[in-house]
Amino acid sequence: MINFIIYEDEIYFYKLYRSIIHKFMGTSDDSYKIYHFKEYSDKMIYFIKNLSGQNIYILDIEVKGKSGIDLAREIRKYKRSTDDQIIIATAHQDLVENAFHRKLLMVDFISKFDALEEMLISSFREIYISFNESKVLSYKQDGEIIRIPYKDILFIEKDKCEDCLYIETYDNKYKYKSNITKVEKMLANDKRFFKSHRSCIVNVYEITKLNTGIPVIWFKDKYTNCLARDKKKELEELCLIDWRDKREF
Repeated sequence: MINFIIYEDEIYFYKLYRSIIHKFMGTSDDSYKIYHFKEYSDKMIYFIKNLSGQNIYILDIEVKGKSGIDLAREIRKYKRSTDDQIIIATAHQDLVENAFHRKLLMVDFISKFDALEEMLISSFREIYISFNESKVLSYKQDGEIIRIPYKDILFIEKDKCEDCLYIETYDNKYKYKSNITKVEKMLANDKRFFKSHRSCIVNVYEITKLNTGIPVIWFKDKYTNCLARDKKKELEELCLIDWRDKREF
């Protein structure tokens, strides 16, 4: 889930931001919500502190109560991960300073009156890439916490003998005491993953060769034979997509 938090007291710009968000997210399979705050309040801070998921904040500098810069400082007291990204919108481009970028970990300052839609979508693309890069499958097993970035996963396959899964990456093979249905639900909103068989989920981005006759799905020097008949055509179509373009949205 991606949350957009708009801090803006002018209804015109709120509606404009909302329209741009809908346009951008229309290219994505991810679910999202938009939240709007017109002024600073303790209720808003409580909401932000307890907000989960991946969050994009669009903060206007001039808002009743506290400025967007002040709110950004408040946000960074509680949220400093890559799952929380801040964009400052201002009518005064001369206020932009690199120091704010470094200190408050902002993605961008954008002008309300200079290519607003183009600049905002450009920022969204940058954030979306960082969100995808930062996604991690994490679990605790045998007293250890395992964290595997989504981008490193090649495929997840049910073991034929044991009641567990194995997660293949280029460098390692991880044992995971879970079932394929739970993992499928966990990865449901990430379009890179495709269930190729009732016992296997593959990362479409990383497929290097597909042979539907044998069948075999290759990931450089690793492979799986788990490809169901009724999944062949859909996987073929996915493999023909240029995912380099899709990853930017």
